[in-house]
Amino acid sequence: MRGRDPTVASVRLLVRPRGDDDHPERLRQGIDRVLGAADELGRPWAVESLFPGATEPELQRHWVVSGAVQAGPAYDVTRVAYDLAAVVARELDADVEPDLPSSAYGVEPREDDAVDIGESLGDTRGVHLPGSDDLTWVVDAVRARAAWALPPPPGGADRGAGVLVGSVDTGYTDHQELAGAWSFDLDHDVLDGDEDARDPLRRRWYMPLDSPGHGTHTASVIGCRGAGALLGVAPRATIVPIRSVKSVVQVLDGDVARAVHEAHRRGCRVITMSLGGRGFFGLRTAIRAALDDGVIVMAAAGNKVGIVVAPASYPECIAVAATNADSEPWPGSSRGPAVDVSAPGESVWVASVDARADPPAFSERRHHGTSFAVATLAGVAALWIAHHSHDRIVARVGRANVHAAFLHLVRSHGHRVPPGWTEHGWEELYGVGIVDAASLLPAPLPDEADLVPTEAPEVADPVSRLSAVLVGLSREEVRVRVAELLGTAPQAVDDLPLAAVSELVYRLGEDDMLRAGLTAPPGDIELPDRPGAAARRLLERTASRALRAAV
Repeated sequence: MRGRDPTVASVRLLVRPRGDDDHPERLRQGIDRVLGAADELGRPWAVESLFPGATEPELQRHWVVSGAVQAGPAYDVTRVAYDLAAVVARELDADVEPDLPSSAYGVEPREDDAVDIGESLGDTRGVHLPGSDDLTWVVDAVRARAAWALPPPPGGADRGAGVLVGSVDTGYTDHQELAGAWSFDLDHDVLDGDEDARDPLRRRWYMPLDSPGHGTHTASVIGCRGAGALLGVAPRATIVPIRSVKSVVQVLDGDVARAVHEAHRRGCRVITMSLGGRGFFGLRTAIRAALDDGVIVMAAAGNKVGIVVAPASYPECIAVAATNADSEPWPGSSRGPAVDVSAPGESVWVASVDARADPPAFSERRHHGTSFAVATLAGVAALWIAHHSHDRIVARVGRANVHAAFLHLVRSHGHRVPPGWTEHGWEELYGVGIVDAASLLPAPLPDEADLVPTEAPEVADPVSRLSAVLVGLSREEVRVRVAELLGTAPQAVDDLPLAAVSELVYRLGEDDMLRAGLTAPPGDIELPDRPGAAARRLLERTASRALRAAV
């Protein structure tokens, strides 16, 4: 019996027609015309809405096209996917990007892996700072207890009561520390397409990047009730688990976009994402739709990759870096001008899950990562919304400005500046300081006129997208170095097609040497300070025909 051809792989294209003609049947006819009536397995190409049930016209324009293609080691599926994206974009006059897993967030090792505090990203049995021995040190580091003691205005509540926090992660478990914190009426599983977001807690032996239990780890920082050993920042908030990933490292941006939409439509007032990738236009659209409806959206800056990953890198999303018990930056935290604020992320006590045990073992352990920093800020956001009440905030600043009002107050009142923060220049890399709930909650709500709206193009221009992964370069330096990499003129970089820019961002995010060849000062690496022929050879090993043709 003949088995399945191992060189056949699945691809997903994320498509948004540019004109008004975005009817699904016409899109399907266009796909059949461009890609053929059947994929490599003889099946019709699947065309489905990226945001099922969406009522917003802008969300209704986004589609997923999926099927099987021939690929192999000599010309892998990422190159084929970008070739398909380029031809569909050209022939159908559409914005198109492949939905490819990205490893931009940084690996979190298993519990028995690296032990050095500067090297580990997950649980560690190594040396921890003495200030992190107390299981509730994070609650005190952001002065949450003092915030709980503040009397709320009329209609307000304490400890995050009544606030739904959407956790876009690996789903929920039965860990005893989170009893009473989950919503089992509103949860959703994007991966399986059902209403049960239970984390299956499977760590595939051949897939070291799996993150079983990660959603439980981050949720415990937000909302542990305090009945056991752990206490969350907002112990009366309700966590809505939206299962969208098996690994916070290998992220499919289309699934994350769907998860943001599902959290939004289920009434979450805060959406937190302890994950990251390269991002795409549909994820930004989903975040914008949530912001317009009065939702606060935030994401982890990233781990061990040096750049702020998407969606944290988007201007519409609050980017959170990680600090430690000494109020200093965690060495593994991503950093850069895109970071808005920091929160504890090193040696954070969480409701831990060991998926290797049978049955899975629940315990309390210390973990590292910006995953826990953004979870901490999500808890603070829940405290702020509950304290003032969402209705009162909306009445004051307008529904579309709730996110902007929260960020405005975090920057103006709701943070503390530790000793040395300014002297070391950390405000340029790790945000205004460390979030302070007790200073945030009593701050007067701003006037709508005082808020600066987030201005960003619908599709980021090529230089802006490339700048997100080429940290430290000015816009003109990005033009010059990318132009030399591609063998074209600097002004041509501004006119690169979306699919070409998407592939460049993907390749630069995945290949540290390629990225270093464009960003490192002279003498730091073997490549020249400008990429030239050596860096072009690195790119040519992985670039699609479409990218080479674009330049």
